[in-house]
Amino acid sequence: MEIAPRKTTAGVACGAAMAALALAGAAFAPSGSRAAAGAAPAAAPAQKPLAPGDIWIRSSVSGATPWAQPGPQTAVPKWAEESYKVFLDMKAKAKAKPGPADANRMPDWSGLWALDGTNGMVWDKDTVREALGNGPKPAQAILDHCWQGDKANFPCKGYLNGALTPEHAQRYRQKLVAVTHDVEWDPLSDCLPPGFPRGNLINPFGREFIVSRQQTWMTSQTLNDIRRIYTDGRGHVPMDEAAPLWDGDSIGFWDGDTLVIHTLYLVNHVQMKRLQPDLSDQASFVERWRMASPDRIEVDATIWDPKALRAPWHTVIPFVRMTDPHNHMNMYSCDPNVYQLSTGATDIIIPGQTVTIEREYRNPEDPSIGSQRVIDYGGKILRGEIKPETK
Repeated sequence: MEIAPRKTTAGVACGAAMAALALAGAAFAPSGSRAAAGAAPAAAPAQKPLAPGDIWIRSSVSGATPWAQPGPQTAVPKWAEESYKVFLDMKAKAKAKPGPADANRMPDWSGLWALDGTNGMVWDKDTVREALGNGPKPAQAILDHCWQGDKANFPCKGYLNGALTPEHAQRYRQKLVAVTHDVEWDPLSDCLPPGFPRGNLINPFGREFIVSRQQTWMTSQTLNDIRRIYTDGRGHVPMDEAAPLWDGDSIGFWDGDTLVIHTLYLVNHVQMKRLQPDLSDQASFVERWRMASPDRIEVDATIWDPKALRAPWHTVIPFVRMTDPHNHMNMYSCDPNVYQLSTGATDIIIPGQTVTIEREYRNPEDPSIGSQRVIDYGGKILRGEIKPETK
């Protein structure tokens, strides 16, 4: 892949980052047609035949073998069709506008960025201060304002704008009840990834954007998470090949200087944040990323989730440029002084304290651990099956 020379006003932050993106190739052409810049592509690997509609991804390196990816007509699951139609409609309208013609004209999102935490680290930007933060007090505030007895009231203005389904409203209530008794769980405490949308959109840690025509990397300092958005013309992974992923499967396109993204195939019950509701494995997203000013990027984002939401859940999330002297991305390792109690809560080993910790791989889908354990605990309190310990 050819590496464009570095520009001072546009382009990717460094040529080395572009080299890392060489996997994506430089162009594509429909299967069976003549390649965009030369002879017809070589045959696909014999071990797996091309699917109808697959596209060729080609490197600009002379003699390199092209490879196939799902074409833009690849179908998505029925539960994602509504959000995908919104995405495709945006794409159709964007065709009338000039997009980035080459690597030298890509938006310059170099540098480090952090969530503008003026309104907290939550999906809703207009959440009241009483509901922000972690721990029993904010959890109790949400319970007090969003339920009248057993009856949920969502959207709950100022506390949660998502129109939760009855099932997920109840899950959310049980989770909050558990937190009011100091029982909560964070996947980061088990060295699990933050997942999308939390890691990419809600976490406070530094992040970096590496932009090219074929794909964009959104890296977060949280457990060194890397989310990849493919803009080389491919479609989503076919349904019969898809698997749940922490960051999902993301494809996109450029609408002028705005990156438009569609994401689906996320893990089930991924946490948005400790005091936010979880989402189902049928969650899908449409995002529009653009630089609103030289030091500010705004993300217009919407969630669709037929299991968890009765209507799409929209927000605008701002990021600001980090300008601290000599700031750079650091390695975020799983610190051994953070651990999980038998109840599911997170605790910290303080200086001078000794704790015996057993580590094992545990499937986050296992109902005996993690968020499901916390939700079950809250449910037992609500049903009167247990009397929680007082501290």
